[in-house]
Amino acid sequence: MTISKDNWVSINLNELADTRANFLQIKLTDDQVDEVASELRVRMTFDSLYEQTDMMIWEVMDYPTEYGKISEGIPEPLKMEKITSMSGSWELEVPCLK
Repeated sequence: MTISKDNWVSINLNELADTRANFLQIKLTDDQVDEVASELRVRMTFDSLYEQTDMMIWEVMDYPTEYGKISEGIPEPLKMEKITSMSGSWELEVPCLK
């Protein structure tokens, strides 16, 4: 047994796929649940988890939470320049911040 002060989250992707399919009123076979879970294992992102973590950090630190807020006024345009990247048989112009 390991004793740890860290908090852990474990996700059973098969259970998640089956539960969400039932919520969506879709009946999946066991093979389809496995296929969904397998795809989730390699393609799932945690964007929402990161957003929620950022929000909680700001809340704990008493910072104003302005996640995704549209700023007022017109921001100054970024100064860009184009650089050329070349390799043997190809040439590519790439915008780059000054």
